[in-house]
Amino acid sequence: MSASRWLVRPPNLDDVAPLRAIATAVSQPTQPIQALYTQDANGRFWTITQQNQPIGYATLLPLPGLPHLFELTGGIAPQFQRQGAGSFLWQAVQGDVIGTAVQQITHTVNNLDTLAAHFLRHHQFELAHEEWTMQLDNLPSRTLPPLTPLGTLKQLGRGTAVHTLPKLYDRCFAHTPWYQPYTPNEITTSWEPPDELWVLQADNQAIGFAWLHFPGPKTAVIEPIGIVREKQGMGYGRFLLITILQTLQQRGIQTVSLGVWANNETAVHLYQSVGFQRSGSSYSLTYTFPSAAI
Repeated sequence: MSASRWLVRPPNLDDVAPLRAIATAVSQPTQPIQALYTQDANGRFWTITQQNQPIGYATLLPLPGLPHLFELTGGIAPQFQRQGAGSFLWQAVQGDVIGTAVQQITHTVNNLDTLAAHFLRHHQFELAHEEWTMQLDNLPSRTLPPLTPLGTLKQLGRGTAVHTLPKLYDRCFAHTPWYQPYTPNEITTSWEPPDELWVLQADNQAIGFAWLHFPGPKTAVIEPIGIVREKQGMGYGRFLLITILQTLQQRGIQTVSLGVWANNETAVHLYQSVGFQRSGSSYSLTYTFPSAAI
């Protein structure tokens, strides 16, 4: 197919339905497309058409607290893949963002052997990191390790969490490569009614936290969990994790999951020591513009 048959342009409201169908077909989130209704995509958006009909799209969404890094979503309708349309669209995206605030673009895949992963790596996206999903099953029947009290846990509601969590998160992770800070607005909008924030206090100071999510009646997700830098390596992380698990165990929660970078050996060892096992991986592929100095 000749590239002259393709056109890359901004999206319009008539594109919403076909682009949503494409997003579903290529397993991409539909929220950026839905945002077109309010004309607030909060990022950059391109539609590629053939004979005036959308056949694919690309979006770059800013990541909170990381002004140089943008998340790529998008894809080409399956019937138009492997014909060069994806490369044509990528070239347009590159041309539009060179010289802007965009210094790096990242996209996450669950398998490095997918068509999307091969496409991105062909276009100089490099593997930035692998993240594991770790899962603990049959929690009520497990015998958790005994603990020596190292502090007290206090549960906070959303109103307090939106102010407390960003500062605690920074103290825990600002020095790490997996640092992606939360803003109060992000917490407010992403907080679901069952969510809980637990804060670990020692010597009358907050030194750690765990944000709990409950996607199902018998399941919980701990994301994120951390201890402030000056208290790491002293057993507080283990105390926080096991105390949270004891609380969930008493409620009859069956399955608990969390995410961790594969090369975060300290955290991986801690999770494995209480029974978590790796249940899946995701891979962040990142493109760095040649002129960017990160």
